[in-house]
Formats: sequence, structure tokens, C-alpha cells
Amino acid sequence: MNFSPEHNVLNQTNNQNADSSGSPLDDLDFDKIKQVFVKNVIWMLLILLLINASTVLYVRYTKPIYSSESILKLDIKSEAGILGIQNPMDQDIKGLSGEIEILKSRLFASQVVNAVGMDVSYFRPGRSHLSDERYGNSPFQVLYNELSSELLDRRIYIEFVGDNHFYLSLDHDQTEGRPKYKFGEMISHRLGELTIQKTSNFASQKNLVEFYFIINSEDALINYFQKNIVVEPINFNANTIKIALSDPNKYKAKSLLQAIDTIYLNFTKAAKNLAVEQKISFLDRQMKKTQVELEQYEDYFEKFTIQNRTTDLSRDLNNTIQLLNQLDSQRFKIRNQITAIELASEQLDEGTPISPVDMPKEIMQLLVDYNKLKNERMLKLESYNENTQVIQRLNQRLEISQNSAKFRLTSYLDNLISTQKELAEKRKFLESNFAELPSMGTSYNKNRRLHSLQEEFYFSLIHSKIELEIAKAGTVTNFVILSPASMPNEPIKPKKLIIYGAGAIISLVICFLFGAIAYISDDKISNSRELEKHLMAPLLGVVPKYRAEKLPTTRLVVSNNPKSSMSEALRSIRTNMEFMSSGNGRKIISITSTVSGEGKTFITVNLAAIFAYSGLKVVVIDLDMRKPKVHLAFGKQETSKGVSTILIGKNTVDECLNTTEVEDLHYISAGPTPPNPSELLLGKRYDEFISELKEKFDIIMLDTPPVGLVTDGILVMKKSDLPLYVVRANYSKRSYLKSVHGLIRNNKFHNMSVIFNSASNKGTYGYGYGSGGTSGYYEETVKSKKRSFFRKKS
Repeated sequence: MNFSPEHNVLNQTNNQNADSSGSPLDDLDFDKIKQVFVKNVIWMLLILLLINASTVLYVRYTKPIYSSESILKLDIKSEAGILGIQNPMDQDIKGLSGEIEILKSRLFASQVVNAVGMDVSYFRPGRSHLSDERYGNSPFQVLYNELSSELLDRRIYIEFVGDNHFYLSLDHDQTEGRPKYKFGEMISHRLGELTIQKTSNFASQKNLVEFYFIINSEDALINYFQKNIVVEPINFNANTIKIALSDPNKYKAKSLLQAIDTIYLNFTKAAKNLAVEQKISFLDRQMKKTQVELEQYEDYFEKFTIQNRTTDLSRDLNNTIQLLNQLDSQRFKIRNQITAIELASEQLDEGTPISPVDMPKEIMQLLVDYNKLKNERMLKLESYNENTQVIQRLNQRLEISQNSAKFRLTSYLDNLISTQKELAEKRKFLESNFAELPSMGTSYNKNRRLHSLQEEFYFSLIHSKIELEIAKAGTVTNFVILSPASMPNEPIKPKKLIIYGAGAIISLVICFLFGAIAYISDDKISNSRELEKHLMAPLLGVVPKYRAEKLPTTRLVVSNNPKSSMSEALRSIRTNMEFMSSGNGRKIISITSTVSGEGKTFITVNLAAIFAYSGLKVVVIDLDMRKPKVHLAFGKQETSKGVSTILIGKNTVDECLNTTEVEDLHYISAGPTPPNPSELLLGKRYDEFISELKEKFDIIMLDTPPVGLVTDGILVMKKSDLPLYVVRANYSKRSYLKSVHGLIRNNKFHNMSVIFNSASNKGTYGYGYGSGGTSGYYEETVKSKKRSFFRKKS
């Protein structure tokens, strides 16, 4: 396992390109799918249980529906064709679709309901909401008279008390205050009158005690019938149809279907005759109405001839038209003059110049004089003031002229209006004498046309009535019951096998979708295969999940479990670090992660212990001065001196150096939290601090802050020999790898390696060591020979 950083990054890029060109199955991480399944198996089992339990409960508490079926062959004949007359009802009578619509109609449903006596339904309460209808075997019978609508279509509960009495109530929960009645006794109530009698089935069911009945309204029964009947054509050429009626009571379904077959014969013929009779009745009414109208027209023609004594109205009509035209011309001329005078009057009132039009000469002269005075005044105003005597004199003359003109205009207007009224009276007189002539002629011709149309319509009604009467006399309805109403043995629904199968399929599909969503939405890295698929840096090693005990805080564990899988994995990482040496030897190792909780401190202290067990002098430096944890890993308390006090020159390295339970393993805690950790790490004192540690220790392990939160870790990694990045299984997200790639691209950390922490032991990376115990594979001597990769200090 010789890992070269540049070589590894290149291989990773090639692997990604190869993956992108493979099949879609290559993109699936079956290890992760298995983990997602194991993680959500309880939910999936719960989904399976709930859906399948729901199907069982649905079947258990759903009323079984039975269907009785019969097959009819229809043969509808009409003898009207023998007479050579086409029956207009022929297509409706012989059409199979018409028969189907009749069977499903409300009219036919009402006939069936009235014939079979379904006005009262009897029930025995059953389990849950299910009830058993006592059709034909009820222990009691209800007779009623003039019931209120409040009692219809609602449950009325009855409870037997001995052999002769019973309680009656509208509320099932009512136990107190219920009236007690006797069988056969008339029960009078504000809502109606009831009589309840025992039947021959009473003796066999009296021990059941509780029943209820429903007095059905006609609409409810018709709706029930139309809802539950199914009529389907079987063969159009053979005129065969199938009638099926479904009901929770199979005996009721069969009985009702038998009634349908029996009633259908009489109803079909009556329905066809009824349709024809309705048309004949309509034709009779239309014929009587048309006959009355014809008589009225004949009376009108007779009176018109007697009153007018002539039919030549053209000459009188022409003379009247000429006179009316002359009067209209005069009236038009007068209207124009009235308009002109009104305009002149308005101009006089407004004091504006007047434009004379066609008027008498004396009026025209007055208007001209008025315009001259108006113009003269305007000219004078250019030279004189408004209050001068000249202007005042002109104003007096202008007022006199205006009044005179206004008086003459008013008089002339009155004369014109009087003349207009006289012309209107003359026109009215002419119209009253002669306007009746054209209107009488128009009315006469119109009535003559309507009389002809009514005669034709009357003859067509007679012809249609004759055709319908012949069709009615020639219609014969026959049908054959090919298959009588059957007694259903198995319910048509619910279909148990189909429902159970559908429930199983739906539950599996939902489980699959649930798993797929869980797989897609799980963006946490779960195994090393997934990590390597998205990683640009080399994977240095995989640390299994520590299961020996629950750790409340980060702790050194390899000292207590030197042969565990955890120790073996860390030794493997130490060995891989040797292969990454370029020959110069690396002593400063920085360990970071994206966020807190990924186990960088855990890896730091335990990897440091592994190095110390190999005989190297190791020191762990807690550079996470904001949230220090190294001292907790060694079971020590936080002190007032550490890295922060060293970097400010307050303490020396020897004063802050702490020993641990592992020989050759030391640590320096972070110390008090400074306000400027980043500035301390950038200072010259930090370089001196590291140089001093190099002289004293073989390995310097730097526990840095998470690079996803602060930049302190990047500053430290730039000055370390080998930067390590910790990714935790089922905790770190795939997006965290962007930090790794960003460090490689932007900060040129091409020697960075990744440690996969807390990985599952099954189906992951490496040898698959046991969980928390010893593997029996590797046992290391505490003081082993020093490595070529790390130089031991004397």
C-alpha cells in the first residue's frame, strides 16, 4: 500500500470518470442501501403492518354485498307496419337502449317499490356499525297511518319486554323515560299513528330483544333502487339484457329481482301505451285549440265584408298619402323657423351678435339694428370709458333695441306654434278618417295567411293522431326470461383476495418509496466505499466504531484495549503513514475536521498513544482554544496554563507539559480561551513554540479547530508536515468533502489524507475486525523498534 498523494488524486479522478460512464446500477451504494434498510426496518415493518391491518379491518367491518342476476330476451313487435304506416315510436320501442333506460328509470322504480312493499325495513344491530336486515323474517310488523315526515328515513329503536310489551324510542342511548307499549295497540303520537304486531318469526327471535326499523320515504326507496340496479346489454342482435340487483341481504336481492321480472311485462306495455296515449292526448288538445282559432278567423272575414262593403281601398289610400305629405312639408318648415327664432332669442339673452335667418322683414330689420348698435358700442369702448355719457347713451339705445326685438320674436314664435298645432290637428283628422284603410287591408291579408296555415296544421294533427292510434292498436310486447333471478352464494364485494393482494402490493410499494426517499435524502457518508467515491484525497485508513462502552466524552481507549479492532485500525493508519513518507521524515501531524463531533480529538489522542507504544516520544497539542477537549481525553481537569499562555509568553513549554498514563506520551492543553486565537497562531511565537517541541519530541500531534467553522485549522495545517482530515461515518455529510477539496485546490494541501472514523465493522474497509474486543491478528510490543518514518529523540 504505497500511497503517493499526486498518484492517489489522479486515480480518484479517473475512478470518478469511469463511474460516470458506467450503468446506473454502478451509482448505487448497496452497502448504504443495506444500512438505510436496517436503520428504517422498524418503520417499514410498521407501514406493512398498518396497511395490511387496515385491509383486514376494512374487510372485517365492511358489509358484504350480494348480487342476484337474471337474463331477459326482449321481443317487441308492432303490427302497424302491415298497414304501411311508419310508427314514430318504433325506434324507441324496439331499441334495446330504450328498454335499459326504462328499467333504470324512476318511474319503473316507483312501480317496483309499490309492488314489493318495501315501505318498512327491519334491522337487528350487529357488531360495530354493521346491522343485519330482517327481510322476510322480522319478528314484528309495523303498520302506520298519516306519519309526519320527521319519522321517515330515520331509525326507530324497539326493545322487547317479555312476550307482549316493548319499549319504543328514537334515540338508541335513551334508557330512561321510554314509553312502554303493547303489541297490537294503536300508538298515537304527534308525529303519527303506529301499530306494531308480532309475526310468526317472533317466537324464534324474541330472545334477541333489540331491533330497529326505518319507515322509508318513496324518494329514499327509489334512490336505493336506482343505486343498486345494474342493467347491461348482452347481445344487441339477440335483444338480450342482464339485470343485476345488489344488496347486503341476498334474499332481498333475489326477491326484488324476481319482482322486477314480473312487473316488467305489464309495465313495459303500459309504459309504451302511456307514451302513445300522452301524445294522442296532446294532439286532441291541439286540434281543439286549432279548431277554435279557425272559427274565429271565419267570423272575422264575415264581419269585415259586412262593415266595409268594399274591398277596393287603394284609391282612398293614395289621396290620403298625398295630403299627409303636404302637411308634413309645412310642419317641417315651421319647425325650422321655430328653431331659428329660439336660437336668436338665446343670442339676445346672451348679448352676442345675432345671425339673421329666414324671418319676416320687420323682425330682420330689428335684428340688423341691434347688431349695428352692438358693433358701435364695441368701437366706442376702444376710445371711451364704460362710465362715459356716450357709452351710457349707447347702452340705453341697445337695451331698447334688444327689448323690441325680443318682443317681436316672442310674438312671432307664438304664431308659429299656433300654426303648428293647427297642422297637427289636421293631420290627426286625416289619419283618423283614412288610416284605418291600410291597416284593415293589412290585417285582412295577414288573417287570410294565418287561416291557411291553421288549416294545414289542423290536417297534419289529424294525420298524426291516426298514425299513433294505429301504432297503439298494433303494439305487442313479449319477453322471455332466459335465466331467472339467482340466489347469490358469494358476495361481489368486498373481494377479500383482491383487497388483501392490493394491500400487500401497496404496502410494499410504499415501503420501497419510503426506503428510496430515505436513501436519497440521507446525505451522510455511511461507508468507506461511498467516501472513496466522492473523495479527491487518499483514504489513509478506517477506524471502526467503538462499541466496548459508551463514552460520554472523548477519551483515550487504546491503553485499555491494546488488541482491539480500534487499536489494530490505528496501527494500520500508522503503517500507511510510513508509506506516505517522501524520505525526509515528518514529525508534525495536524488533525482537523469540518465540524465538531467528527472525532478528530479522539483520533488524535489514540493515534498519539499508538505512536507512543512504538517507542516514540509523542506530544499532543490542543490548538482548539475555543473548545478544548484534549485534557478531557486524558481524564484531567482544565488548567490555567497551556498553549494560549505559551504563545503570549506567560509560561514556558516545560511549565505547561503534562504527562499521561502512557509512557512517552505528553500533552499540552489549550489553556484559557484568548480573544484572538488566529492572531496567536500567526505570530512568531507559534513558530518558536513548534521548533522547541521538535527538539524534545519525535511526533507532534496537533488537534486543530474544525476548518468548517473557523480558519485556525488552516493556519496550523500550512505549517504541519502531514495534515489529516477526519470524516465520521453516519455523521459527516457529503457536502463536508467540499472542505477537503477546497483545501487541496485553494491551499495546495496535496499531501492531505483522510481518516474514516466510527465506521461499521461489516461490509466496509480493511479486515473487518471484531467489535471492541481483540482480533487475535496483531499484538504489538510496547517498546518496538523505531520506525524509519519517525526519528526518535534521545
